[in-house]
Amino acid sequence: MPKKFNEQEKEWIRHKLLEEGKRNFEAAGLRKTSVEDLTKVAGIAQGSFYSFFESKEVLFYTLLLDEESRIRKQLLESYLSDEGMTKERIKSFMLDAFRLISESPLMKQIYLAGDFEQLVRKLPQELLERNFTEDQDALMPVIRKWQSSGFLSGTRPELIVSMLRSLVLLSLHKKEIGEAIFDDTITLMVDLIAEGMYAYHESGSE
Repeated sequence: MPKKFNEQEKEWIRHKLLEEGKRNFEAAGLRKTSVEDLTKVAGIAQGSFYSFFESKEVLFYTLLLDEESRIRKQLLESYLSDEGMTKERIKSFMLDAFRLISESPLMKQIYLAGDFEQLVRKLPQELLERNFTEDQDALMPVIRKWQSSGFLSGTRPELIVSMLRSLVLLSLHKKEIGEAIFDDTITLMVDLIAEGMYAYHESGSE
C-alpha cells in the first residue's frame, strides 16, 4: 500500500517528479523513461508514483502543457502589439511557432522522436480535449487581430486555430517528408498560406 504523505511532503515530491520527469523526458523521451527512473530521485516507491500522476504519460503531458503555455506566451507577447497586421507578420508568426517548438527539447521529443502516438493512446480523452480548448482560448486574441485586419474575417475562429495546429503537427512527419527538405517545405507552405490569407483580405472574400 502506498505510503501516506503530509501536504509539505506531497508538494516536494510532486516538484521532484516534475523536475526529474523533465530531465529524463528531454534526454531519453517518453518510451525510454520508466516510472522507476522518475521515483528514484524523489525517494518514493514506484507504487507511490500513482498517488501523484495516473501514469508517466500524464506526467509528460503535464510538462508538455506547461511548455506549450510558455511558447504561446512568448508568441503572444510578440504579436499582440499595436503594430498593424500584415501578410509578413502572419508568416513570421507561423514560422516563429515552428522555431520555438524546434528549440524546445521536450517538444522535440514528443513531435520529432515518435512519442506522440504513445502519448495520445495512453491519455484520457478529456486531457486531450483540454489541450485543444487551451490552444483555442490562448490563440483567440491573435485570431481576432487577424480578422479585425480583414484576414479570414468570415472564417470561424476555431477553424483557423485548427489550421495552425495541423501545420504544427506536420512536424510529426519530418522523416516521411524528408529531413533534408523539411524546413524549406514548411517555409513554402507557410508562405502559401500567408499569400492565400492575403488574397482573401484583398478580395474581401468571406
